[in-house]
Amino acid sequence: MKIVFGWMFVSIATCAAFAADTDPVDPRAGWEIVPYQDFGFHVSALNAVAAVSDDDVWAVGQGYDYQLSAYRTVTEHWNGASWSLIPSPTVGADYNLLDGVAVAAPDDVWAIGQVWTGTTYDTLTLHWRGAKEGWNIVPSPNVDGVWNILTGVTAVAADDVWAVGYSGDSNNNHALAMHWNGVGWNIVPTPAVGNDILYAVTASAPNDVWAVGRTRVGYSNGHTLTMHWNGQMWSIVPSPNGPVGTSSLYGVAQLAANDVWAVGSAGSSATLALHWDGTAWSIVPTPNAGSNPVLIGIVASNPKSIWTVGQYGNGQNSTLTEVWNGLNWSVVPSPDLASSSDRLRAIAATPKGTLWAVGVSGPGGQPEQSLILRRRP
Repeated sequence: MKIVFGWMFVSIATCAAFAADTDPVDPRAGWEIVPYQDFGFHVSALNAVAAVSDDDVWAVGQGYDYQLSAYRTVTEHWNGASWSLIPSPTVGADYNLLDGVAVAAPDDVWAIGQVWTGTTYDTLTLHWRGAKEGWNIVPSPNVDGVWNILTGVTAVAADDVWAVGYSGDSNNNHALAMHWNGVGWNIVPTPAVGNDILYAVTASAPNDVWAVGRTRVGYSNGHTLTMHWNGQMWSIVPSPNGPVGTSSLYGVAQLAANDVWAVGSAGSSATLALHWDGTAWSIVPTPNAGSNPVLIGIVASNPKSIWTVGQYGNGQNSTLTEVWNGLNWSVVPSPDLASSSDRLRAIAATPKGTLWAVGVSGPGGQPEQSLILRRRP
């Protein structure tokens, strides 16, 4: 039986932290909606974004080909003046989705996600080696189960890339971590808690990698899940939870070994932000806007300029952006399309401080379409 996952399972992508020494983004500057090249798809969504420079930004996701009744990979590129659709390959003829993107160099970009084979969901990895070669599918491993799904990716170097997600079946999920060593992808064992899912990953060094997500033991509420790679093995690091309901982490960004942020939600009524100070994770209060708020993507330029994006609302969702100024989190107004349900799924920053956020918009009962926001420094 084919399974189509909701937004929470196909769009929790995050972007690696950019540690450039830029000035904090002025929160008085405004977000703007930026047009993109129409995919020509009946339905489309962008799930992840990563920036090399002000004229080199990538966004990835999927589009629904109505004539073929199939989902296709989507990769969009910003050249400093406009977004353009870049051809990307698909596997099979039914369901291809990209959920994460990471940049090692301008001619070394990875996009990850999932593909439906007809009987299982398998991992999907695409590699960009420059305009001459374009995007190519790179074989990636799977473990036994009904699904193997990649949700986040980060690049330390050309021969040091991590992708995370989960594998499983209708009975249980297991954390999944894969490593690219410059030659091939290999599955790296992860410790187990219960029903485990990893949504995002970030790294500051080959021996300092963080992955975050959610775990559930039995029928209990879900709890935050944080894992750390020390260069030799993955280990579970205790992390706090919100006061009520399921606590999940969907995004993570790292500035230094003692400065890591993770964001998500606590139940259905509160956003959640955790900070790692080199010794322990702690909850940092975040404001809430409306009902059912959730933070999904996060990017850190410096300790006084950390941005996170997501959504809030019931049914008619609205975009949500918050900023950390070194002292506290605050909500920053962000635009929505008229009469639509808008959600942001990922955020990235260029070295000069321009912010890009991507997601999806559902205009007034019409088919959902991609959404791109920009905030200039």
